[in-house]
Amino acid sequence: MKWIMLLMNMLVILQHQMEWIMLLLLVVEKRRMGMRLRYEIQMNMEAWLGLIKIKNMKMVRERGASFPYTAIS
Repeated sequence: MKWIMLLMNMLVILQHQMEWIMLLLLVVEKRRMGMRLRYEIQMNMEAWLGLIKIKNMKMVRERGASFPYTAIS
């Protein structure tokens, strides 16, 4: 009878360990998703700001500037 209790205790401990492992994996995956999302937002912002800069440079050139510069508005 003691070995059955010991086995049941071991199974409970194993279950708790598995829960901790799953929790840690979830945390790691959430962090990776957050990093990927931040990277995508950064890339989108850089692309958007790049387009604005190019547009402003074209507008300045059309007004007859002899050198390209970015108009800050």
